[in-house]
Amino acid sequence: MKFDVIIIGGGWAGCTEAEKLAEAGSKVCVISEGLSLASVRYETPYSRHAGLQKAGVTVLRGDRAERGIIEDGKVTGVITRNLGEGEPLTADRYVLATGKFFSRGLLSDKEHIWEPVFGADVDYDPDRTKWFSQDFEADQPFMKFGVKTDAKGHVLVDGKSIVNLTAVGDICNE
Repeated sequence: MKFDVIIIGGGWAGCTEAEKLAEAGSKVCVISEGLSLASVRYETPYSRHAGLQKAGVTVLRGDRAERGIIEDGKVTGVITRNLGEGEPLTADRYVLATGKFFSRGLLSDKEHIWEPVFGADVDYDPDRTKWFSQDFEADQPFMKFGVKTDAKGHVLVDGKSIVNLTAVGDICNE
């Protein structure tokens, strides 16, 4: 399936970006694995997605972006759990809006933090003891970790800008 823009993440940032782009005339697809707090301000949990669909946005609710295909510094497609390898979603532009840890936009083990769809570079301190504060009520350092972007907002992978991939919302580093 071909779109103008594919947005990975159906939370507040992803839906807001989808609304803006659809209003400007773009053919938009939102891949939304589950419900988010963005749905709370609407009448029912699915109201926001229903509103996007009325605006002509294709919403793949309950699907997950498994991996992005990157060739020659550009994303050429996204493989989803439900559509699989045989049917990559393609677009001219891609937007990463997956959030951070609680929505699994960033994953971690005891030594590393990574972005699971595109393998984007993540800005974090390699010293794990600096990932958190012992004071539960203090600002937690890990909440400032996020994907690295260039001056134009393009996501970096292996230190190189991906010219048709931007990041919005919490996935960005602060």
